[in-house]
Amino acid sequence: MSRNVILSAVSTLILLVVMEAALRVSGAVPAQTLRYVTPDMWSTLPGPLLPGQSFTDRMKRRLPYHVTVNELGFRGVGAARLEPASGSFRILCLGDSFTFGAYVDDAETWPVRLEAILAERRPRPGIDVVNAGINGFTIVDELEFMQEHGLTLKPDLVVLGFVLNDLADMTRRVPMRRMMLQTSREHASLPLGPLKAALHQTAIYNAMLLVKTRWLKISGDDPTLQAMDVRHLLAPQFDSATLELFAEYRRQLEQLKRLLDERRVPLVVVIFPYWEQLAEGAPDLAQSRLEAMMRELGIPALDLLPSFRAHDPDGSRFFLMPRDHHASPEGYRQAAIDIAAAIEPLLGK
Repeated sequence: MSRNVILSAVSTLILLVVMEAALRVSGAVPAQTLRYVTPDMWSTLPGPLLPGQSFTDRMKRRLPYHVTVNELGFRGVGAARLEPASGSFRILCLGDSFTFGAYVDDAETWPVRLEAILAERRPRPGIDVVNAGINGFTIVDELEFMQEHGLTLKPDLVVLGFVLNDLADMTRRVPMRRMMLQTSREHASLPLGPLKAALHQTAIYNAMLLVKTRWLKISGDDPTLQAMDVRHLLAPQFDSATLELFAEYRRQLEQLKRLLDERRVPLVVVIFPYWEQLAEGAPDLAQSRLEAMMRELGIPALDLLPSFRAHDPDGSRFFLMPRDHHASPEGYRQAAIDIAAAIEPLLGK
């Protein structure tokens, strides 16, 4: 009896090892994905990502990219301080995957390029750029982050990256930041928490997670699923539901501005275009409405669409299409150049 049990266990283990090896070699699923901080770290670290991670993300087989997470729980290479160095000028960058830099290496994100450009132009005072962009974040998550942790970073300037899907993301049943906290608590719960943490860095576990995620989307039970397709925001005119999203975004943004105004921290909003607006001539009605909103709120805004159109009219260089809708390293480089020019007057003498 015991011998049969041992043989069965050994056979199962061998099978799992073979499956793991096959999945890793084929690249069908990633063997490693971003991990979130533990619940006890959630209240002490400003960022939601587990520090010390450094790996090549292969979530999309044709778009592998290297990701490093610093001590603050954000994307970044090298030492990171909670408080800026004495005499330095700290820029805090908020946003979603366009700010985080999905599918580009650490050095190719626009916050890293922005720091390099400004440091070259203005070596004194020192420029310190913190990339607080997190995949899936929208204004709801960004406001909560600033209320809970953002001000402890003592920014001198906040730059908020906006992409059209930020409006659609507000239609999720559960905001991304709260979902991250919920997932963190589930992974830490006994008795499966420690086991999940160990299995999280295996191809088999991530394959099962992908299957679960796809099933939730198909069934409509995914709490992070948007109730509105982002392409709807590229329509020639907006319906009442879309206009309400603009109104809700304004309400949230106004709270963020008020919070920063109390600390005399300037806010600048950067509006990233969508590939369809370059390649397919999709209208820029959203940009026009957003710029009008920013003027009413007294927030400087930079629309990157004219610059992108001038330097890459068909979107073939500044985006990763047809593999993905995110910007390419060249696109982020141009964005950093434009952002640097826009915010340089705010850096002081």
